[in-house]
Amino acid sequence: MADATPIRTSLNDKNDFSTRFHRDGVMIVEGAFSDQDMALIEAAYQGNLDNPSPLAQHLYSEEGGTFIQCVEDSSSKPAFKTMFEQTPIADICASAFGSGGVWYFHDQLFFKDGGEKPVRRTPWHQDTPYHAMDGSKFVVFWIPMHDISDDVALEVVRGSHAQTLYNPSFFDPTDDTLPLYDENVMPRLPDIEADRDSWDIMTCSMRRGDLLMFHPSCLHGGGAQPVGSQRRSLSLRMVGDDMVRVERPGADLDSPTANNIGDDEEELTARINSLPLGTPVFEAGLTQLY
Repeated sequence: MADATPIRTSLNDKNDFSTRFHRDGVMIVEGAFSDQDMALIEAAYQGNLDNPSPLAQHLYSEEGGTFIQCVEDSSSKPAFKTMFEQTPIADICASAFGSGGVWYFHDQLFFKDGGEKPVRRTPWHQDTPYHAMDGSKFVVFWIPMHDISDDVALEVVRGSHAQTLYNPSFFDPTDDTLPLYDENVMPRLPDIEADRDSWDIMTCSMRRGDLLMFHPSCLHGGGAQPVGSQRRSLSLRMVGDDMVRVERPGADLDSPTANNIGDDEEELTARINSLPLGTPVFEAGLTQLY
């Protein structure tokens, strides 16, 4: 496991957040959230887990264990509004962007439960290629509801946000690098797990209250979940003023990634896709947080 010390920081160094984020593409803010903050964040998470979108996905169900993900735009829900108003999420995001406003894109709930069978590793992938937008001010806030050890942690390739943008993973259980788009349009994902020493991998063990931030163009993947254990985390995605509408290829609609969004997120995606190329994404009516 790679030592993530180089990407660890705290709120005391907030003035350096923008430099670190744009340079490395990933950082862990230790102690970012108080116990009171975490109670609000967990309430938002639990509300969505208890009332999932009809299109919430159970991934890799054929392999055993439970792996649930659900993508929504929950910005209008009371628990999320309270979370944004009473925690430093928007302020931390603004510090990472370095200038301009902060708009909410969407959230993604993750629930891994080993139960009687382990849950397989989340494949290496990038998030940006799934969306018809690009720019430097795009961030994922990955927030675990409990302590996360190295063996089940999310892993991120430092600096990969500024390198090749690969074909999205199809999330096929037999081939983690199977592409979602035509390989003539975007290069196939490399088999990072088979050649880990060639990549600057940060293994992001965390404590409850820590925050993992990374640019969605960073290569990242999650550890397997052992039998008898759970991993609960909430992912929030925000954009800044340089995120613009770009063209993406058509996806293979048989992929789980093409069918994991609820009605609100589908409507938001349609609004973004209707923007002229090069238009700032926030003009699609995104909720402004800062």
